[in-house]
Amino acid sequence: MNNQVFKYPFSTRSFYWGLKGIFIWVWSISWLGSMAQAGFQVAPARLFFHQRNGASQTAVVHVNNPTTARLVLQITCADWRRDSTGTKIYAPPGTFTTSCCSSLRLSPSFVELAAGEQKDIVVTFIADSRLSTNQISNAMLLLTQSNEQDLTKTQVIAPQLLIRVQIGIHVYFLPKSDLSAAVDIANMEIIKPDSQHFVRINVHNSGQSLLESQLRLEYLNLQTMEEVKADPVPVNTMPRDQFWVTATIPPALPMGKYLIVAVLDSGPGIPLKVAELEAEMK
Repeated sequence: MNNQVFKYPFSTRSFYWGLKGIFIWVWSISWLGSMAQAGFQVAPARLFFHQRNGASQTAVVHVNNPTTARLVLQITCADWRRDSTGTKIYAPPGTFTTSCCSSLRLSPSFVELAAGEQKDIVVTFIADSRLSTNQISNAMLLLTQSNEQDLTKTQVIAPQLLIRVQIGIHVYFLPKSDLSAAVDIANMEIIKPDSQHFVRINVHNSGQSLLESQLRLEYLNLQTMEEVKADPVPVNTMPRDQFWVTATIPPALPMGKYLIVAVLDSGPGIPLKVAELEAEMK
C-alpha cells in the first residue's frame, strides 16, 4: 500500500458495552496430539486488590493437573510492562515503579499435584508502604513446572524433548475507584514486511485507569463502496502505556483504494476513539 493519509482521530460517546478480554500467558512446546496433554490449568486468570486502609486481602487460585503424570510447580512473582510493540517485558520484583510484588504473600510457593489432582494457592495482599495510592500497581504470578523430566517418560512421540509449561496470572492493585480514564489513537499506518499487508494502530492510555478495550477495523473500498469488517481485537492497557497494535488486513481484500476506519471502544462512560486512514492496496 502507498499514498497513506492518516486523519487525526476524533472521539464520540460510547453506547456499547466493550467485550472484556481475559488474558493468560502460556509458554510451552507442543508436539502433535500426545504432547498437548503436557500442562496444567489455573483459574482465575487475573486478581484484583483494592485499597483497604492497610487491611490484608486474600484470593484463591485453583490449580488443576489434567495430565497422567505428577506435576511440581514453583510460584514466583515478577514485574512486567509492555514495550512499544505491546510485548510484555518481565523483570525481577521491584524493578519497575509500578511493581506490587512486595505486597504479595504466596501459600504455598511450591505445589505438587498428582495426576488429575486439584489444589489451591492462597494469595494474600498486604499493602506495602512504598505502594502509591495515586496509581495502579501490577505484578505477574508465574506458575512454572519444575519437573519436566517426569513428563517426558509419559510421551509417546519425541520422549527426549523436554517440555516446560509456565502460566502467568495478572495481579492488579487498584488504589481508588475515581481514577480518570482516557485513551487515544495516536497514529495509524500500513506496513508490508513480506507478501502480507498489516495495519498498525498506536494506542496511548493517557489516563489513570486500567482499560480493557476492543479495537474494531473496517475496510471501505472507495471504488465499489463495499465494506469489510474484521473481528474485534482486544487491547488491554495500563496507565501511560503506549504501543502499536498490529492486525492482519484480510488477504482476500480486492486491490484498490480504501478508507480504513479504526474504532477503539473502552466501554461505557469512555468516549469512542475513531481514526481513519486512506491507502491504496496494490
